[in-house]
Amino acid sequence: MRPFFASALATAIAAIAVLVIAQATHGDAVGRALYDVDAGWIVLIACAELIAYPAYVIAYRSIACVHGHAPLSLPLVARVVVAGFGPFAIGGGFGIDKRALHALHEDEHSARVRVLGLGALEWAVLAPCACATAIYLLATGERLPASLLWPWAIGVPLGFGFALWASAPRRIRRIAALAGSRREWLASPLEGVGVLRTLIAHPRKYAGAWLGTTLYWAADIAAFYGGLQAFGLNLSAGRVIIAYATGYIATRRSLPLGGAGITEALMTYSLHWLGAPLAPALAAVVAYRAFNFLLAATPALIAHKQMQPLLSFAEELRRRKVSPRG
Repeated sequence: MRPFFASALATAIAAIAVLVIAQATHGDAVGRALYDVDAGWIVLIACAELIAYPAYVIAYRSIACVHGHAPLSLPLVARVVVAGFGPFAIGGGFGIDKRALHALHEDEHSARVRVLGLGALEWAVLAPCACATAIYLLATGERLPASLLWPWAIGVPLGFGFALWASAPRRIRRIAALAGSRREWLASPLEGVGVLRTLIAHPRKYAGAWLGTTLYWAADIAAFYGGLQAFGLNLSAGRVIIAYATGYIATRRSLPLGGAGITEALMTYSLHWLGAPLAPALAAVVAYRAFNFLLAATPALIAHKQMQPLLSFAEELRRRKVSPRG
């Protein structure tokens, strides 16, 4: 029952965040925004979210093959992906991913590195898109807060450049030698970025990782756009991308409880900072999150229950410390 109660807790946290923001905007303004919804755009949100999950399955299956592992069956990967997007994982969906891959391949270190690589892949697709958009908006003289645009324009190339430089195998070996008992905490994140280097070096072999992640982000941004249009927010494509990327400065699969409360607040205020009135911005975010957060909970709970033997085996492996590294 713990996943069920964790989902209820996450829902309560998200609801409290929405109510707090609504109070700041005066509840009647939010009520009017919700009343003026264009229901036709809700269909776009639903259809886009239905595309996002299979896209992520494709990317996940490709990443799981790194380190020479055999391809996983699509039904199994689908269960892991759906469970990982559930709002009940205290350690985030990546925690479920790590346990599942550990159980499947009995290699905890490889599982950790591939999950970190999955997170790096998410940002390797979304961040450059936000960076290019920010540079375009700055170049065209858009009257937008510089504090939102410059970090994307400058931070992304500097961050990725440093990460790829630091994740060279010889530098990782040096860090591992110096870290000693803290090797996993210091070297593993760099090895996760090293997975990204592998994907770049073999684009055909891991085409599914790139295509799946790109389609996932495109579908989810389309769902976000549908939420905006449903409440009359006609933002330019550039503003939509910056608002979306800022709202997901930490992606929902990496956050505890599906990003409950945090994502609602960040997305609403990023829209507001980009010129959208606060009340319809909140309504749009609520509509979007209703599909990728609330409605995702039930299938995620079912998938998690089906995976319970696999996750229990991962816990048994962890207790016994069965791993090639240790």
